[in-house]
Order: sequence, then structure tokens, then C-alpha cells
Amino acid sequence: MRKKKRIAILFNASKAYDRKIISGIARYIQQGIGWDLYLEEDYLIHLEKIKSWKGDGIIADFDDPNIIEYVKSQSVKAVGIGGSYLDQQKYPQGIPYVATNNHTIAKLAVEHFLSLGYRNMAFYGVPDRSGNQWSREREESFVYWQKQLSADAPSAHTYRGFLSSYKNWTKAMNKLEEWLVQLPKPVAILAATDTRARQLIEACRSAELKIPDQVAILGVDDDDIVNVLTGNRLSSVRQGSEYMGFLAAQLLDQQLKGEPVEPMVQVVEPIGIVQNASTDHFSVSDSVVKNAIEYIKQHACDGIQATHVLRHLKLSRANVENRFRQHLNSSIHQEIVKVQLAKVKQLLLQTNMTLTEISEKTGYNTVQYMIMVFKKQTQLTPSQYREKFG
Repeated sequence: MRKKKRIAILFNASKAYDRKIISGIARYIQQGIGWDLYLEEDYLIHLEKIKSWKGDGIIADFDDPNIIEYVKSQSVKAVGIGGSYLDQQKYPQGIPYVATNNHTIAKLAVEHFLSLGYRNMAFYGVPDRSGNQWSREREESFVYWQKQLSADAPSAHTYRGFLSSYKNWTKAMNKLEEWLVQLPKPVAILAATDTRARQLIEACRSAELKIPDQVAILGVDDDDIVNVLTGNRLSSVRQGSEYMGFLAAQLLDQQLKGEPVEPMVQVVEPIGIVQNASTDHFSVSDSVVKNAIEYIKQHACDGIQATHVLRHLKLSRANVENRFRQHLNSSIHQEIVKVQLAKVKQLLLQTNMTLTEISEKTGYNTVQYMIMVFKKQTQLTPSQYREKFG
């Protein structure tokens, strides 16, 4: 009988991101991979306890510099998982690395806010410490995309606040409330994580700021615990965390079999935005644009085209398209495609419907055309998207 490989998993499962990473690792192992996994009993990382551990491989959270140092000190195969960097020199050298794309996460958020008509935007991050570089990357990308995609809008506001603890909770929340009150309204805020987004919700309640009318809030992680705590109100960017775990396990397996790993850095795109009540608001005063968007939301999956929207509005194309560009930096056609694709993604991940059934359900004339549009927007076919993220 072949001896099982002993693999250490160094993640803190108290966080939604880490739990989904571990779930992806498990999904790979369930294919019949003979590994004996080592995780701490409380599913937290205790480097002082693992120093005497002897095994064959490690999959670890490389957002933590202490873990990177520990892994490098071990003479075993390893794969790191963490955030992406715009500066390629920041990636670990000589160790395969799987990254979540912070740059795209920020872009998705800005595009989402612009599609809702927001001009004022802000980012709520975490204190700038050595293990929080991922948040800094997310913040800088958010500021970058806000300037690129909405050049005439006010510059994005940023705030990192305090790390929350029992001792400084009151101070941290008071300062957060002060920051929220002085922001121009209405404002859309991207929080670095769902946990930080929940703090924004609590601070808005305390300051009597209406969500989403005055403050729209978007988190990152699609955390099931935060969903429960907020009554499923929080909109969130869903990362490809499970696929990251699956890919990391695959890369480690390749190394253990003596197979080469190329490329050394693999960046995984976020799945998309899960929209709930915290961003369910259209912040545009133009009644024509509001009427058009409402019509598109109701009928995009009926197979409508721009001409149907114009007929509904009883206005010229030039008039309406100019308004869309001014208020949404978009077009009628782009907004129709956006609603259709969101529905296609939902059906791919949440149902077992065939591609033909999905194309019929979302208003595409043929399944081939749906596949073409989907691949153009996501760089994946619908089947690849389902396989990768489902």
C-alpha cells in the first residue's frame, strides 16, 4: 500500500476567504488523491506548534509574512496563496503562488457603482501593516479605476480605521462614524472585506444614515456568517476562492509527482458581484435613465434590444444614448448585456440547467450566440465557467 503524503494546510478558517480556500483543497483531494491533511484542531494557525511537524508539502496563506518565512525554512514542496500585486517583484520567488486578482476586484466594484449612477466613491480598508498588503493593493486599485473610468468625478475617499478588538471597539466605531458623516452623499463604499462592510452598516445605523439611499456598501468575500448577521442585506464581490484552493492543491500534487509548474504565479479572477439590499439603489436623478434601467431589468432576459427600450421611452436614440453616457458611462446595449450575463452566471452556478435551457431563459436567440457573448465578456465559455467556479 502506497504511503499517504502528509500535507499541512496553514489557513485561519475563522475567515470566509480561508474557509473557501480549504473547501477547494478538499474538492481536489476528493478526486482520489492520497493525502493526510494536517490542520490545527481549532482551524487556526499556530506556528509555534507546527515547528516540529514533519511532512511532504504545505499549502499556506502567503498574505502573512511570518508564514512565508516559516515555509521557506522548510525543505518541503509548497504552494502559497494570497493577493495579487501590480509590482511583480513582490511575488515570492521560487514557490508556486496562486493569487486572487485585487485589481479586478476593485474594477468590478467601480463599474458596479458607476452602473448605479454614483459619482462619490470611497474605500474602507484595514490598517497598513505588513500582513495587510492585500488591502493596500485593493485600495490603490480602487482609486486607480475610479479615476480611469470616471475622470470627471470627485476623487475617491479612503479610510483604513483601526483593527477591531474588545478594547478599542467603541473608539474604532466612533471614528468610522465620523468619517461616514463627513463624506459627500450619496456615496458608494467598497469595504476591503465583508467584515469591514458589516462595520460600515453598524456605523450607518448609529449615525442614522440610510442604506443604500445615502450610503451604498459593497463588501468582498460573500461571507455566509456576515450574510446572517446583516439579514442577507450585504452586496459582495465573490472571489474565486474555492478554485484557488483547488488550483493550489493541483500545483502541489504536480510538484510531489516531480512535474514542472509553469507559470509560477497564477492569478484567479473574481466570480462577480452578489447584489443584495446594500447596493439596491439607483443614484441617478435623470428620470429617462431611471425609466430605461427599470425597463431593462424587467425585460433584458426577454430578448429585448435597444430599439425596444427606445420604443418604451418614446425618445430618439441619440437623446437616450447621450444620457446613458453622461450618467452611467455606458450604452443601452451594454446595460442589456450586463443584466443578461448576470442571470446566465447565476443559472450556471445555482442550477443544473443545460446551456440551451439557459440561453432560452435569458433571451438569447441561440446557444451559440450566448456562448460567444459570454466568452467575450469573461474569457471563459459557460461550461468552463461552471466547471471552474460551480
